[in-house]
Amino acid sequence: MNENDQSRRRRRAEPSAQEDSGAGAPFRRLRSGRRRLEPTAPYEVADTDDSSPSGREESGANLASAEDVESPSSVAAGDAAVEAEAEPDRAQLPPGDVPAADADREHRLQEGLAARRRRRRRRNIVMLSVFTVFVLAATSVGLFINNLLNAEPEDFAGPGEGNVTFIVESGWGPNRVGSELVADGVVASQDAFLEALAASDAENTEIHPGEYELQTKIPASEAVEGLLGQANSPVHYVAIQANARLGAVLSNISDATGISLSELEQLAVQPDTFGLSADLDNLEGFLHPGEYRFDVDSNAEDILQMLVDATNEVLADEGITDADEAYRTLKIASIVQAESRQNDYPTVAGAIENRLDPNNRETGGFLQVDSAVVYGLDRYSLEFTAEEKADESNLYNTYTHAGLPPTPIGSPGQAAISAAANPDENDYYYWVTVNIATGETKFTDNYAEHQQNQQEYRDYCAANPEVCG
Repeated sequence: MNENDQSRRRRRAEPSAQEDSGAGAPFRRLRSGRRRLEPTAPYEVADTDDSSPSGREESGANLASAEDVESPSSVAAGDAAVEAEAEPDRAQLPPGDVPAADADREHRLQEGLAARRRRRRRRNIVMLSVFTVFVLAATSVGLFINNLLNAEPEDFAGPGEGNVTFIVESGWGPNRVGSELVADGVVASQDAFLEALAASDAENTEIHPGEYELQTKIPASEAVEGLLGQANSPVHYVAIQANARLGAVLSNISDATGISLSELEQLAVQPDTFGLSADLDNLEGFLHPGEYRFDVDSNAEDILQMLVDATNEVLADEGITDADEAYRTLKIASIVQAESRQNDYPTVAGAIENRLDPNNRETGGFLQVDSAVVYGLDRYSLEFTAEEKADESNLYNTYTHAGLPPTPIGSPGQAAISAAANPDENDYYYWVTVNIATGETKFTDNYAEHQQNQQEYRDYCAANPEVCG
C-alpha cells in the first residue's frame, strides 16, 4: 500500500472539517444517516471562454492538478462502499423487500392522503347539502310571495242575505269605506271592494257621505254599484257644515233639492213633527252636519227627519237619551263648536261648566261668550259695541243673561257633542285664542291673567290684520 492509498483511506474514515460543517459540500445527509449521492446544488463552474487560450491553459492546469487530489468520482465510489456496509443497496434487495423506515413513511403518507380525500369528500357533501337547502328555501319563498301577489281577494258569491243601513261619514275615503263594509258584513274583504271600485265603469267613482240600503254578504261589485248609485234612483246631495245656523242649513237643502225654502222653514218651527218636544222653539242644533244623499222623490219632512235622527243617534252613542239633558248638551256643544278648535273642545267644555255654576267666584253664572251675543244679533263677526254688549233685549246676550242661551247657536258636530257630554274637569273660567294661524289658546282661572292674554291676542291682530279681519 503506497502513501496515496493510505491517504485516501484516512479521508474516507475521517471526514474533513469542511465536510462536517457542510459548507460547500456536494452531498447531503439523509435522516437515516445515509448520504445522498446527488449534490445539493449544481457545482459552481467558472465562466470560461473555450476560444480563449488562457481559458484552455487554465483548464489544462486544473486537469493536471487532479492527479494530486481525489476526483469526485473516486470519492463517490468510496462513499458508496461505506454505505454498502451500513445498509444493503435498494437495488440489490429482493422485490417487495423495502426498508422498514421507508415502508412506514410510505404507509403514513398513504393514510394522510386518504384522510385528506375523506375530508374533502365530507366538505363537498356539506356544501352541496347547504346549497340544496338554500335553493329549496328560496324557491319556496318565491312561490309563497307569488301566490300572495297573484291570489284573488276573498269575495262573497252572493246573492246576499239581510238588509243593512250603511252610513258613509264625511271625510271617508275608499279605504275607510271598504273597512267599514267588511265590519258590517257587507263585503268579504277590503281588497275585493277596492278592486271592484277601480274596475267600475261609472263616470264618477266618488262615494258621497250619506245612508245606503245594502244587503249583507254580497259581491264587492254589487256593493260598489249600490254606493255609486248605479242600482238606485238619482239622488240629491246636500252638504251641511258644522256650526252652520238653522237658516243656512235650510237654504242649502232648498238649493240642492228644489224644495221651497218656505216649506222647510214652516217645518223647522214644528219640532214635535220630528219626535222632539213641542216646547222647543225650532230645530236649531238638531240638524246634524255632514254630507247627505236624498232620493229625488224625498219630501221636506223626510229630509229633515233624517238629519234629526242623525243627531239623536250621536247623543244616544254618548248615553244621552233624556230630552232635557240632550237639549242642554246641544247648547253647550254649539258654543264649544263656535268658540274653540277641536283639540281644545273638552277643556272649553269644562270651563263652560265652571262658569255655569252660579256660585263661581269669577263670573257668577254668566257665560260671557261673544259667539252667543252675535248669534242673537244675527251677525257672524265677533265685533260688537259696548251698547250691544249691555243690551238685555238680546236673549242670547250671555253678558246680561245668566246660564245657557234659549237654543243652540248652530249645528254641532260629533266631536263637539262628545266633548259637551264628557267635559274635562278643570279650574278654568277664561280662554282666548292668541294665534289664529296655529290655534293656540290660553286658559286661566283669574281675570287679571285673562286680560294679559287678551292683550296678546290684540297685539297679534295688530301685526296680522289680514288674519283677524
